[in-house]
Amino acid sequence: MATEFKSISAETARKLVDAGARMIDVRSERDWAAGHVEGADRVPRGQVDSHTVGRADSVIAVCADGSKSKRTAKRLAKAGYSAYHLTGGLRAWDAAGFPLRSTDGNRPTIL
Repeated sequence: MATEFKSISAETARKLVDAGARMIDVRSERDWAAGHVEGADRVPRGQVDSHTVGRADSVIAVCADGSKSKRTAKRLAKAGYSAYHLTGGLRAWDAAGFPLRSTDGNRPTIL
C-alpha cells in the first residue's frame, strides 16, 4: 500500500496522463468551467474518496496552484493509490504550453 505521494512537473504529469493515469481536478465548478485539462475529471476536494476516484493505477490531483491538490494527493496515497501532485497546479501546466479547455464558452483561464 502506498503511503506517500509524489510531486511531479507538468511534463511528467502529461506523460503519466498519456500513459493512462487519471487526473482529478479538485476545484469548484466555477473554476473548472473557466479552464481545465481536457480529459481530467472534476472531483470536489471534499468528495475525494475511493468511490469518487474509483479504480485507477495512478491518480494525479490538480488545482490552480497546487496547494489544495497537494493535500488531496496525500489523502489518496494514504488510501492506497499511486498518487501524484502537480507542482504549481494548472498554472504550471499552462506555462508548459499544455492545452486547457473551458466549458463556459470563454477562452480558457485559470481562476
